[in-house]
Amino acid sequence: MAPLRALLGSRAVIAGLAALGCLSLFISTMDSNSRPSVNWGNKNLHNNADSQNAQCNNVIQWDDAMSPARDLGKGLTAYPGRNPRTKTKGYYDRIVRQRHQLLAQYKFGTPQFDPWFVLMYYWWYFPASFMCPHDIQRVGPLSDGGKWICGMSLYEEHPRAKCVIYSFGVNYETRFEGEMLDRTDCEIFAYDASVAAMGPEASGPRAHFWPYFIGRENKVDENGKTWKTLKTLMQENGHDWIDILKVDIEGYEYQTFDAIMDDFGDVLPFSQLQMELHVREDMVKFDEFLKWWERLESKGVYPWWTELNLNPIYSNQRAWASEYCFLNTRGGAKNLLIQNY
Repeated sequence: MAPLRALLGSRAVIAGLAALGCLSLFISTMDSNSRPSVNWGNKNLHNNADSQNAQCNNVIQWDDAMSPARDLGKGLTAYPGRNPRTKTKGYYDRIVRQRHQLLAQYKFGTPQFDPWFVLMYYWWYFPASFMCPHDIQRVGPLSDGGKWICGMSLYEEHPRAKCVIYSFGVNYETRFEGEMLDRTDCEIFAYDASVAAMGPEASGPRAHFWPYFIGRENKVDENGKTWKTLKTLMQENGHDWIDILKVDIEGYEYQTFDAIMDDFGDVLPFSQLQMELHVREDMVKFDEFLKWWERLESKGVYPWWTELNLNPIYSNQRAWASEYCFLNTRGGAKNLLIQNY
């Protein structure tokens, strides 16, 4: 107690407390009209501004979840002094150089390299280092099944007759799909041969489901399950572009995207990609993953968000799965996210 009394009795502490008290008194005696009124949705927290004051400069207002903000979705080029295409790509190139420096430091390509032991398994080599140039919103549940979407307000505010979402691996968790149907005019095309239908949230004339798996080739396997390539499915649906591509196919993403990159060349047919990556050694080897990842980068597709799947950790396993969000920087006028970027 003696050191505490000595501390409280020191001149510096007493002076600091006195200053804090004076500041509090000054704030409390300020004229209410000189302070900004803070609103959350339509609820006035200070009860001193009416609806006519809502547009005044001294009112700070945040829209609530039921009323998404109308001024979101601006590209970074709308802000002075910003050149995101150059700066973001330059930063990403630096991250790639650092990746290869780290690989060399830990002797990649030699028996001494152990990706499961060095640093944080795979994930430190592949950070989400690009930038979404628009607003970012989580759609669907906060738990497993929710996705981070780049430019969600663009899909809400600029409805298009051909707004298209493809979802592979829906299982019965369709709260993401349901919310996208509620908030946009997009159509959803969902595929999963492990279930007979989508969950109840995704219904109506804009929700379409087929019990197919997506893969490297078109076939019917020994279990009678139908597999189709993305190119075949897009041809069947009459699509040449996908706004949002969602993929969760338990390790089959590598062969599937090898086929997509083979079929579509240098411009992959989607604006953004939400994909869970699985890196268990029975699914992919580190050198295979590195080659696959850098091939995706070579197509102008870069990760801007990542979210580690913690479920394996709770089963005393390594963190072998992670959600990634990618932005496609190609596609021209078809790609809503880069039209002003």
